[in-house]
Amino acid sequence: MSYDLTIAKDRGFSASTQFADLADFLRKAQDVKPNGDRGFLYEPSPKRHMEIDLEVVSDEGDNIEEAGTNYPEINCVRLHVPYSMLGNAPERDYFPLAFTIAERLGWTVHDDQSGEAISRQQVERDLANQKKPWWKFW
Repeated sequence: MSYDLTIAKDRGFSASTQFADLADFLRKAQDVKPNGDRGFLYEPSPKRHMEIDLEVVSDEGDNIEEAGTNYPEINCVRLHVPYSMLGNAPERDYFPLAFTIAERLGWTVHDDQSGEAISRQQVERDLANQKKPWWKFW
């Protein structure tokens, strides 16, 4: 079981990007390393781990890749964090990389658990409210 995020242009997966361009970007990202032919791992510490899958999906979001076929473009990035590695602050530990990928592509991050789009600004606001001293809430 994992906590999952999906990065796509929209819920219909209507836009694509070059696999090679995004793969090159991810190879240069801190704490990210290749994981197979089309995936990456983000491991900023021994207790944090997120799989990054670059996929070709249907309009409904189902993976339509066939084994042995080369896909020069992708239309979906899936992020998977095992619940055992989620920790207490995924918005601090994992979301910044998700937003960096989405912003590079001009796409949106969707929280698969809620089905809702999330934004960097929303998460930063939530984090700022959590850090306020208790007397600021009165």
